[in-house]
This record gives sequence, structure tokens and C-alpha cells, in this order.
Amino acid sequence: MSQGTLLTFDLMDTVVVDPFYREVMSYLQTTLAELAQVKHPTSWLEFETGKADEKDFLSRFYRENTGLQITQAEQFKQVFFNAYRFVDGMEELLAQLCVGDSRLWVLSNYSPWFEVIRDRLSLDRFFTGYCLSYQTGYRKPDPRAYQALFQQASCLPEDCLLIDDRTCNIEAGLQEGMNCLYFEDTASLREALRKRNIL
Repeated sequence: MSQGTLLTFDLMDTVVVDPFYREVMSYLQTTLAELAQVKHPTSWLEFETGKADEKDFLSRFYRENTGLQITQAEQFKQVFFNAYRFVDGMEELLAQLCVGDSRLWVLSNYSPWFEVIRDRLSLDRFFTGYCLSYQTGYRKPDPRAYQALFQQASCLPEDCLLIDDRTCNIEAGLQEGMNCLYFEDTASLREALRKRNIL
């Protein structure tokens, strides 16, 4: 891997812990399997791709025929916002990577709530750019999500190293000509970056 690599990080459960699977389940007093039976199948996806705003998402969180609704919208949002935190060891790793020759970007499927994460965790300390699905309208593994990154970051696919915790996103990145690392935890990522002479 040459110097000047564009290190492209997925966001949720790679850089930042996704609160949906723990804190949100606790707040709703349900399990993921139970929620899947009553949650609207596309409302979050539409929120993530800019096809629905926050109000629409919250009003359509549940399927229409369930009789359920989010009654405390602000409280519900705060469950997410208050739980946003770095994956263990990631803040320190990002700080180290910033002093090298690589540029750090985020390529993420996420809603406008990303801006809360960006502010609360001061992501601009580390990242020079962000390619977000709510802005581009495309979610990984759609090829257009990756192509939006190449355009926004003014880079070639082969000069990018994608770090992502979803196999389907890694496979799509490889199809687009990117170098890719599957993210398991910060320690294994650190070792993989050392082997590539990035760290």
C-alpha cells in the first residue's frame, strides 16, 4: 500500500458503537426479534437516504397496523444521542493515524443524526471528509455509494482502503476496485494496518 492512502472508515460499529442493538432495545423494552415483527420495514432506510425527514421517520417507526407509536420523540432521540461513543480503542487509533500520510474519510449508511455524532465525538479531529447516505441517497453496498466517495474525495478506488464491519460492504468495495479490511475489533485492525505499513 502506497503512502497517501485514503483510509475509508465505516461509521457504526466500526468507529462508533451503534446504540440500536443495546440501549434502544432496553428503552423500548423489547428484543430485536420482537421489534422486527412490528417495526416499519423501510422507514429507517428512507431516513438514511434522505427520502424521509426525522418527523416522518419517527411517525412511521412502527408498522401502521400495530397501533404502536413513538410517543416521546425527544426522549427516544436522546437514547441514541446519549449513547454515541467510540468503539473501544478507536479514538486512540484514529489519533495515531492522523499523524501519518493517510487521509481519513467516513463512508457510512446513516441518517442526519450523523451530525450529532460528529459534534459530540469531535470527529473533525480525525476525518477530513464524510460521504453519507443521507446526503448521496445511496447506501452501501450499492455501487453508487462507493462511486460517490471516489468523486467527493477525488481519489481512485485502488488508492482507498475500506474498513467495514459488514461482509456485503467489503465484497462490494472489492468489486469497485478498493482495498478492504473486514473490521472485527480495534486490536486486529491495528495489527492489519501495521502489516500494511500504514501504522
